[in-house]
Amino acid sequence: MSISVIPYDPAYEAEIRKLENTANQGGHIVLKIIKNNFLDRSSVFEKNFPVLSIDENKILAGTCVGVHTNIIINGEHFETGFALDAKVSPAYRNQGVGGMMAKHVYKNFFQQQQFKKNFTTLKLTNIPVIKLSAKAVGKTWLYDFVYLTIPATSRISERFIPKDASKLSVRLFRPERLCSDYYLNFTTGLGCFYTHKMYRLKIVQISRLYKLGLSALKLTNPRKYSLLPKEKEVINFATLYNHSEKNIKNINNVLDHLAEKKIKYLLVCCRKNDDIYKYLKKHSINTYRYYVLADFHLSARDHLTVDVRCL
Repeated sequence: MSISVIPYDPAYEAEIRKLENTANQGGHIVLKIIKNNFLDRSSVFEKNFPVLSIDENKILAGTCVGVHTNIIINGEHFETGFALDAKVSPAYRNQGVGGMMAKHVYKNFFQQQQFKKNFTTLKLTNIPVIKLSAKAVGKTWLYDFVYLTIPATSRISERFIPKDASKLSVRLFRPERLCSDYYLNFTTGLGCFYTHKMYRLKIVQISRLYKLGLSALKLTNPRKYSLLPKEKEVINFATLYNHSEKNIKNINNVLDHLAEKKIKYLLVCCRKNDDIYKYLKKHSINTYRYYVLADFHLSARDHLTVDVRCL
């Protein structure tokens, strides 16, 4: 069957919605991304390049978006491309559709914009994206980090004495070019980005085994684990940025603000076992392991700064 890659067309919005409903994530806890419009995630970037793949009957086969962002590696600043929302309809998987879209975005946007470095973020278990990225751009590198999920009602009172600087930093690049409704900067230097305005997460299903485990956790630590989201719940959350070993002790200011705004969770991205991770881990109700997948050399020793909109 012949597949074509075309620019995003809003006429396909209903079909895109159906496709996104099939692209759930996770095993024991199944999550679904919810957006009001396909472009909600990419519209917060200065430049975006959304494409669709369709078959010869003009039936939607997949989606992919490239955006313009920034990254800092060991203190050196780069204009970069970032890929997101790569999805293929179940009927067209394992037929090269994902690779075709990735190559199209890479050639017609990343290379046209002369981006020397390009990346995406994903769970390591997302093998299809890793494979199609390798086919589209050649050799790739992985850089691990974690999401910690901190309930807004948590209060962190422990004394914090940092030892080593984290290798991962999160910033909001060029905030003056973004509507201020998306973020808030605090006098402490911390910032929070209202990620739920780009997308929300729905707990589609929790396996029976996990439900039993969660019930046991609630008995041992009811204050913490009573804050876990429930099955079918739609989660609003924000993502922390500008956090460092010097200002993370002021995180309660951010949590107070989110609680007042009725935003239930704060995501904190860090490297596993760095000082920020150790400080906040016991307050996190969930930990997701993620990776930066890059088309440039990147090692665990590198200090990386990414845009919060890419998380």
